[in-house]
Amino acid sequence: MIRALLVDLGGVLVRFDHGRTLRALEAETGVPADELRPHVFGRLERELDLGRLDAEGFFRAVERSAGLPRVPDAIWVPAWRDIFEPDLSALEALGRVRRGVRKVLVSNTNALHWEGVLRTFDVAGLVDDCVLSYRIGAAKPDRRLFDAALERADAAPGASLFADDRPEYVAAARAFGLSAFTVTGPGVFERGLARAGLLDPI
Repeated sequence: MIRALLVDLGGVLVRFDHGRTLRALEAETGVPADELRPHVFGRLERELDLGRLDAEGFFRAVERSAGLPRVPDAIWVPAWRDIFEPDLSALEALGRVRRGVRKVLVSNTNALHWEGVLRTFDVAGLVDDCVLSYRIGAAKPDRRLFDAALERADAAPGASLFADDRPEYVAAARAFGLSAFTVTGPGVFERGLARAGLLDPI
């Protein structure tokens, strides 16, 4: 019997476009997006997602790494934050999960991206708790993040289902004893929940 649903965020409940960030920085600096990408989405983003950098520290570190002039935070903040769109069918399915199943959001994210997510859908109305990498200091596939989510869910691994769009994270969850499936496209999340018997009928 599944007692807990652990669900990823980006690629499952929301869609995101890193290109928005890169295009905004390109427009401000004149540096092509492809040249900016490894500086913006790489080691420094990982440090941000682990809570080792705050947003301002991240912005300045990227500027130094890419050899950019100081980019105003008025450009940086919306370019980094406002990249999310809700996946309405996935959110509807999440709202239909049967009573008694604890729903815990498990995400590798950072404070400013989380702020953007909160502008996208009513998180508190759909999940019971959130385990976020920047608050925990650990990111998937680190077992510490899964352990924190299971503790919040008050469920054993064998009584928990995990959904993520990254196959390597799904494999890690299975290695830790959870049931898990990969969300590969539209409708897959709902079908996975249905197969597990977690959805109330429409």
